[in-house]
Amino acid sequence: MRLRTSVLFVLFLAAGAALFSGLHSTTYTTNCGGNSAALARVRNIATLARAAAMEAPDHSFQFTAVRAEQRELFSDLRQNHWLPNAHFLVCTVPLSADGAQSHRVIVVCDTAYNNVPRRWIGTAPSTHAAAFADGSSGLISAQEFAALDRSQFTPFDELFPATAR
Repeated sequence: MRLRTSVLFVLFLAAGAALFSGLHSTTYTTNCGGNSAALARVRNIATLARAAAMEAPDHSFQFTAVRAEQRELFSDLRQNHWLPNAHFLVCTVPLSADGAQSHRVIVVCDTAYNNVPRRWIGTAPSTHAAAFADGSSGLISAQEFAALDRSQFTPFDELFPATAR
């Protein structure tokens, strides 16, 4: 009787583990795309903008006034297969390379994702990837995104259409 109980207990545990792993594999989502990809994209766009500001004689950069070679570089960043429906907004206020920049948003993803930070239980709150004038980047809340003065932003893909290759 004791052996039978032990065997049933082990079988019950094995069945439970199999059921859990089966459910986990069907509900498990990858951390690729979403805010992971959006953070990488806003960092790339902001890094190019900061480099352009450092190269300019007046040490400033404006997304609405780029040179031809800069336009090609930015156009290459327009599409991302991890973010097919996301759009990025860029600040139209000039960016200065003098190092005394505020923590103002210069690039932001308009789509909120909840895959970062990864949680074991539940989901993270939806946040937007953003890059700041001081060179940092991170996630901002939906409330912070809503509070942005959108009159200072323009869609990145409208300024830099995809280049034909």
